[in-house]
Order: sequence, then structure tokens, then C-alpha cells
Amino acid sequence: MTGLTELVARRGAAGGRASGAPERRAVRLVQALLLLESAMYSALAPVLPHYERLLHAAKPAMGILNASYPAGLVPGSFLAAWAAARLGVRRATLLGLVLFAAAIAPFGWATGEVALDALRFAQGLACGFIWIGGLTWVIGVAERERRGEVLGTVFAAAIFGTLVGPILGTLAIAAGTGPVFAAVALASLALARWTASHPQPPLGAERERSPRLRAMLANRRISLGGWLILLEAGTVGAVSTLVPLRLAALGAAEALIGATFLIAALLSTQMSRPIGRITDRHGPRRPLRAGLIATAVLMVLLTLPRSATLLAVVTIVVFGAPLTAYTIPAMAIMTDAAESAGIPIVVATMVLNLAWALGEAVGAPAAAGLAQSAGDSAPLLGLAAIMLATLAPVARARMPVPAALGGPRASEEAGEAGAGDSDEGSAVRAAARRAAAPQPAGAGARTWTRDQ
Repeated sequence: MTGLTELVARRGAAGGRASGAPERRAVRLVQALLLLESAMYSALAPVLPHYERLLHAAKPAMGILNASYPAGLVPGSFLAAWAAARLGVRRATLLGLVLFAAAIAPFGWATGEVALDALRFAQGLACGFIWIGGLTWVIGVAERERRGEVLGTVFAAAIFGTLVGPILGTLAIAAGTGPVFAAVALASLALARWTASHPQPPLGAERERSPRLRAMLANRRISLGGWLILLEAGTVGAVSTLVPLRLAALGAAEALIGATFLIAALLSTQMSRPIGRITDRHGPRRPLRAGLIATAVLMVLLTLPRSATLLAVVTIVVFGAPLTAYTIPAMAIMTDAAESAGIPIVVATMVLNLAWALGEAVGAPAAAGLAQSAGDSAPLLGLAAIMLATLAPVARARMPVPAALGGPRASEEAGEAGAGDSDEGSAVRAAARRAAAPQPAGAGARTWTRDQ
């Protein structure tokens, strides 16, 4: 190693050490933010039967309450992007935390449908600020080569929050919704104070967030991934509305309802890594097909149980494995396509959040309204039919191909195999025909190839 190379290496190592502490502090902060938000989001499931009895409400009213949070996330995401560009990421995040606390504190004491819906909507709006601000923050401070790892770390905290949420909801039933949700509001204010102690993240984070929605919507793979996320969110909204009410009607206690969703979230967390490995090794098409088919079958099975225990078991399986089996590949399709098109990952994340919010905002009230008029089986069977119909565009779509299957040029050469031949195998065969072609240095180390 030459003297100049040694000097550059020493400076790089020093820079890494200097930037490591701020990055770790920011990651810990955003982990706490997303954990709190996810816990409050998922706390409603075991509380729904309580509000149904308190308000003497029908299923459509409970569907609207369940959908109010993701409905608020839609305008919240856009407002958060605007605020971050003008006020800075830290101030936008602070605004979200204060609004979150202001909407949570009175939620536990409210006794009217309109008040509960409005407060839940405000919580979702604040959620948009917390997610957009938090993700932009960690992307701004993370080293470019570690952004995937950092984002994975903060998303893991969000998943853990969904495990805490049902416990929080069950505790609210036992100890009172007012005191428990007031304590959550205090926690949000404490996080706001912690956020204020951090320096403003780099301005590049806000610039990188500049949206290119038109370019994203024109990309077929991003559209397919967005539809799959929207479909999953609609399914989650429908099931998380209908199942707690059905369990309560079958005689299940609030503790069993909370435990059902807790175990399901825990199983989903355990399944995420194996499904990610399958996606890496074999491409997204196989887990997408398996997840859609398995979820469709389980939607039908959800209509059959006449005992609370059996219904809880089927619900755990639905949330724990099949939904995860096509959610992770759908996210892989979106992020890979966005990166290929030069679209910032934060914009892809915003669109992903919007697809989720729209799906759940529509899925919960639509399923509740249809169940009220035609029975619980109607929305579940309808979702099963939509999932089976989605297999057709999945089969036609051009998917990213793992480098291990076809080499770095496999996706690019898939188009040479013919527009109608979209299977990974055709890409591999096309790549094999050019196996002797020279490849860029280091290309074989890439996990994904690009399909443009």
C-alpha cells in the first residue's frame, strides 16, 4: 500500500468513527419513535369489542374507527414532506410527536363515535410526520453503503411495536383506557424532548426526499408492488375489524383477542428473515405465488370456525405466514425498481406507506359494511377472489433475477427472451447465451440484478 493510499484509508476510518456516534444516536431515537407509533396503531384490535359495547355500535361504525388511523396517514405523509422541506426534519418530527400526544391523551376518555374517529384520524396524521421525519432522518445520517442495514434496524423496531400494541390494548381494557392512553401521550412528549436534544440532520436528507410520483406510477413493477401492498393492507384492515368482533361474539375474552394478534405478530416477525432469504435466492415470484394462494385459501377457512379457539388459530396463521410471504417480495420489487429508476428510497417508502394507508382505510369500512349486509363471509371470500385474480399480473410481470441464478446481466437480457416470456428461467437461459460476454468488475457480488 502506498503512502497516499494509507493516508486516504486512515482518513476514511477516522471519518467513520466520527460519524458513527451521531448515526447510532439517531437510529436509537428513530427506533423508539417507530416502536411507540406502531404500538399505538396496533393497540386498537383488542379494544374494538369494548368500544362496540360502549357505543352500542354496528360493525360499519367499528370499521370506520379502525380505518380512521390509516386514513389520517394519507394527508399526514404529504404534509410531513412539505414540513420537512421548509422547517427541517427535526422540527417536522417534533411537530408529529406533539400532535400525536395531543390526539392520544383524550382518546381514552372519549365516549362518542365522532370524537373517537376524529382523534384516531389525528393520530394517523401525526404518524405520517413521525414516519417520514424518522426515515428521512436516518437516511440523512447513515453512510450510503449502510443505509439498507440501518433501515432494516428501524423497521425491526416498528415490528416489535406491533407486538407491544395488543398488550397495550389488553392493559387498557383491564386498567382503563383513559389512564393507559394518557401514559402513552406522556411517552410521546418525552420522545419529543429527546428529539429536541438532537442536532438537525444534514440538509441532503430533505433534498433526497423530493418526490417523483409520476415516474414511480409509470413504472409497472412499482405499480404491481404498490397494488400488492394495498391488497395486503386491505386484508389486514378487514380481518383486524371482523375477527375481534367475531371472536367476541363467540364468547372470547379480551385477553384471548389480544393474545391472538400478539402471537400472530410474533410469528410474522420470525417468518420475515426466512422469506427474505427465499426471495434473495429464488427471486420474488415464487414467494408471491405461494403467499397469494395460501392467503386466499385461509380467507376461505376464516369463514368456517364456530368456536373462538379455532378462529384464533386460523387468524394467527393468516397474519403470521402467508401475508408476510408476499409482503416482503412486494417491497423488494418496489425498492429494486425505484433504485433502478434513480428514485430516492425515501420517496419509495412514502409511496409504500400511502399504499398501505389507502388499503387499510378502504378495507376496514368496506369489509364491515359488506359484513353488516351480507355476513362476515362475503368480504373474506371477495378478498380470496381478488388474491387469486392477482396471480395473473404476477405471472406476467418481469421480476428481478438473483445473480446466483442468472448472473449480473440476467434481468437486462430477460427482454431478449421475448416480452411474453417473463419467467426467471427464461432470463437465465438468455444470460447463458451470453455467458462469454465480459462483465463489469465486481458485478458478480451484487445480490440483485436490474430489470429495466
